[in-house]
Amino acid sequence: MSISSKLEAKCARGRALLERACDAYEAGDLAAASQLFRKAARLGNPNAQVNLGNLYDAGEGVEVSLGSAVRYYRLAAKNGLPEAAYNLAVAYRNRGKNRWSQFWLRRASAMGDSDATVEIAAVEKEKA
Repeated sequence: MSISSKLEAKCARGRALLERACDAYEAGDLAAASQLFRKAARLGNPNAQVNLGNLYDAGEGVEVSLGSAVRYYRLAAKNGLPEAAYNLAVAYRNRGKNRWSQFWLRRASAMGDSDATVEIAAVEKEKA
C-alpha cells in the first residue's frame, strides 16, 4: 500500500468516525460521541478536533476542562479550521482571559473566520 493510499484510508476512517460521532451526539449519547470524536481527532480530523474541544469547553459527555478544550481547538486551528481559533477566543473570553481572547480572535480573522472579523471591528469601533 502506497503512502498516499494509507493517508487516504486514514482520512476516510476519520470521516466515518466523525459521522458516527455526530449521529451519537444528535441522539443524545454524549459518552459515545466523545469517544468517537476522540478517535477521529487522533486520526487528524480537524472537525472532530473542534467538536471535541466544544465538548470539553461545555462539559458535555466529559468533565469541563479548559486545558483539554484548548488542546483540541489548537490542533484544529493548526489543521486549518478557522472556527477552532474563534472558539478558542470565545473560551478565553468567557473565562476573563481577554489578552488570549484577542490573540485568537485576530488569528481566526486572519484564517478567514467572518465572526471573528466582525467582533474585532466592533471592538475597534467601541475604542474610537
